[in-house]
Amino acid sequence: MTKLTERKTRLLFETEETARYRGKERAIVVEPDMHGLTLTMRLKGTKVRYEGSWGAVFDLFAKLHAERLRYERQMERKGRKLK
Repeated sequence: MTKLTERKTRLLFETEETARYRGKERAIVVEPDMHGLTLTMRLKGTKVRYEGSWGAVFDLFAKLHAERLRYERQMERKGRKLK
């Protein structure tokens, strides 16, 4: 596997997910930087960019996972109370 820092060309991921911007549905594009520390997300065909670190993405996903587990446990408890 080639590490991102060893690549000589820019890497882009165009996702299947879309978001509405100025009346149009546009694909989300992810651009990791060549040093592997940050990433930029933008909508295809726009200049608006959102930068962040991979650590922040991991923290966000961990938080979402914990919230999902908490919600599932909560629904399970409510289901037991109704019976």
